[in-house]
Amino acid sequence: MTWWLKSRGVLALGGWTLLTTLAGLAFGGTVLPLPSFTGATGRFLLAGLLPVVPAALWLSGTGRAGPRTEATAVRPVRRWDTALAAALAAAVLAVTLLGHALGAGGTALAVGRNTLVFLALALILEPLLGHRPAALATAAFPMLCAAAGRRARGAGTEPWALLLPPGESAPAFAASLALLTAAVLFALAVRPLRGR
Repeated sequence: MTWWLKSRGVLALGGWTLLTTLAGLAFGGTVLPLPSFTGATGRFLLAGLLPVVPAALWLSGTGRAGPRTEATAVRPVRRWDTALAAALAAAVLAVTLLGHALGAGGTALAVGRNTLVFLALALILEPLLGHRPAALATAAFPMLCAAAGRRARGAGTEPWALLLPPGESAPAFAASLALLTAAVLFALAVRPLRGR
């Protein structure tokens, strides 16, 4: 267990996750000027970008040890990695819900929801692509949402663009929880396709 904790950098990961969550609570309402391919206008908040950091760091930790070494290990490394991602999501959700209760508003809910989305994407993409391509794809998702996630003429957001709805959007929050649950089940069930 000590080997896994050190190879994943769990303490640093937890610290950076808390720091980016708190930064999201403080600065998440900042509007970023990102273009849209659909011609629709809308706000893209920093709360849609900052939460990618925990997912990127989690992916970096999963790539520290060689895939062949971990594939032959007796320890349930994949299960531990999945549990770590789920624990990060739960911790961020607890901090953001507390922030919302203390008056941080919808930005706190958006930071929590978006962290769930990014960790879910990381859990799904890592066994399919490997940790480096999965990190790039996860980091590109907010740009895709900003560029193509809004419907034309202000008709709302696309259902897949979970980063764009306001923090108070119950359907987006429910979808992010469902996505994370499905991602955890997927990560536990699938064997890495690319030798991870």
